[in-house]
Amino acid sequence: MPCGFVHNVTSGNTFLLFNVFAMFKSKDVSASYLAIRYSLEFVVVVLGISVSFWLSEWSQNRKELQHHSKDAIDLLEDLALDSQRLDMVQETIERGKAKTWRLLENHKLLQEGVLVYDQFADSLVAIGYPYGYTTFFMNNATYKSLISNGRLQHFPTDIEKEIKDYYEYVSKRVEDNNEIIDQLCLDYYNEHHTMCLLSDSSNFLSLGEEDAVQKAREFVRIPSMEMGYSSPEFFKATIAMRHRILVHELQIDLYMDMRDRVDQAVRQYMEQGLLDYNPDI
Repeated sequence: MPCGFVHNVTSGNTFLLFNVFAMFKSKDVSASYLAIRYSLEFVVVVLGISVSFWLSEWSQNRKELQHHSKDAIDLLEDLALDSQRLDMVQETIERGKAKTWRLLENHKLLQEGVLVYDQFADSLVAIGYPYGYTTFFMNNATYKSLISNGRLQHFPTDIEKEIKDYYEYVSKRVEDNNEIIDQLCLDYYNEHHTMCLLSDSSNFLSLGEEDAVQKAREFVRIPSMEMGYSSPEFFKATIAMRHRILVHELQIDLYMDMRDRVDQAVRQYMEQGLLDYNPDI
């Protein structure tokens, strides 16, 4: 066989093998490129979805935190109104204690003969209403809303307990106590201390207008009224009134203490930046 022929055949085979190797090499590179490309695209898609979910959750949590912060602020506003009302009731109680004490002391002096009835009658007019109808009513709109929408449980457990204890304990007793106070006052003024009904309750005789004072003086000097005001029944009714005022004072003191604990806990919670807030509850 001619040597040239052999050389040509060998050269041709070598070229063919090179082309085949290059083809496979090119396919390997393309496959690797596509694998990397698709992997990167998958990662980008997954990362995009994850970021989207994270942003949505962050936005939702931010809105929930804003709601929670407003709930705490609204609760503090209600507690502030409760404080004002409790202070008003406490002032009325202090006046009631002083006036009922004066009534009892003057009545004892009347029974001992130290005072004559005219002097006692003048003291009745000067004292006027011994106790007003001021009672405590809770501002619990925010609490009821938190119970209704389930957001009360977003507060830390210890604060949630303080809030529930205050509103559930006080609200049940306030209604009963107010009814007792109102009924006792109504009975006392209708049956024992009718003179007080001659004046507009907003004037309280002790602040009174001249005409009301004069009518009161004339009224308590009517023989049948003198008999009633001089009797042991008036003294006992006034003791009952004073006793209820003292009991009411103890209850108001308890309400104020419980209100103050809730107020302090919520304020401290807000000052700490609502750290224990859990939107997932």
